[in-house]
Amino acid sequence: MIHVKDLNIRLGIFRIKNVSLKVKKGEFLVLLGPTAAGKSVVLEAIAGLVPVQSGKIMVNNRDITFLKPEHRNISICYQDYNLFPHMNVQDNIRYGLRFKKDRNNPKYEKNFKELVKLLKLGNILERLPLNLSGGEQQRVSLSRGLIGNPDVLLLDEPLSALDPNIKTTIQEELKNIHETLHTTIIMVTHDFVEANYLAEKVAIINEGEIIEQGSSEEVFQKPTSIFGAQFMGIKNIFWIEDPEELSFFGLQKPAHIGIRPENIYVSQEPLSTDYHFKGTIGDIQNNQIFMEVKCCNAKREYSTYLTTNRFLELGLKKGQPIYFGFGKNYLIYFREKNEV
Repeated sequence: MIHVKDLNIRLGIFRIKNVSLKVKKGEFLVLLGPTAAGKSVVLEAIAGLVPVQSGKIMVNNRDITFLKPEHRNISICYQDYNLFPHMNVQDNIRYGLRFKKDRNNPKYEKNFKELVKLLKLGNILERLPLNLSGGEQQRVSLSRGLIGNPDVLLLDEPLSALDPNIKTTIQEELKNIHETLHTTIIMVTHDFVEANYLAEKVAIINEGEIIEQGSSEEVFQKPTSIFGAQFMGIKNIFWIEDPEELSFFGLQKPAHIGIRPENIYVSQEPLSTDYHFKGTIGDIQNNQIFMEVKCCNAKREYSTYLTTNRFLELGLKKGQPIYFGFGKNYLIYFREKNEV
């Protein structure tokens, strides 16, 4: 188990402020956030690569806050692979044992063979990094990080430099590694699809502070913060203060509510959903994978996402009368302290 408690770090004018995280043994946590939010700094603090001002980092009930990196039994893999150009694949992988006092233990040879098989490296063991594709280099980097049975594997945007087809393949292999080896993993990424596919837990960081954390489903479907919702692409966030609307949405006092665009149902016929409206179609945007359609009533404008098939089936056009609505279980309520 990893327990990061009240972590504070100062790097020039940038600060990590009271960051706390808990990751169970064998769990996969993804750390999300905008550029320069502090994601990589938190990762490198856990690895022992940046100095900690205050707070604690516990791994399996062992305080590692001020231990040297080589004494933490933690591996970190970066997006640029960091392979040694003069070493072939198998030597690069075995280099992951360099700080192990028991590096000659037969268990590591077993690990080597298992990883070579798991990541399909058997045919390239004698190659130099110069002769490897990006996907192959990333597989080697992952194998090097895993060969020593680390307590934690840290991944700093490991798939961002790969082209889409290879990225999907490595993503699947990473999931397979986690399910097979049960390694505790913390990964930094900007990719929501990647995070949703791999993560059991998600934490969102912004300006050095953890804004949101919970299970993947909780954070993606019902974030509790305005920033978290906006970052996750929830476009329908409304301030409700009109007494009629407060009553309609079951609110006791003014508050922000949200609804994911994909959870709004659009129809040519009146709806019986918990919340339903009659309105007109506003702007329509083709986003290739889905159609973004604005549905407007007298109070406000709602963004909705429709599959291309559903959009064509409805035959929607701008200015057309329409019915739309959503279920009560899809409504998101935010913490009071949030402000848009």
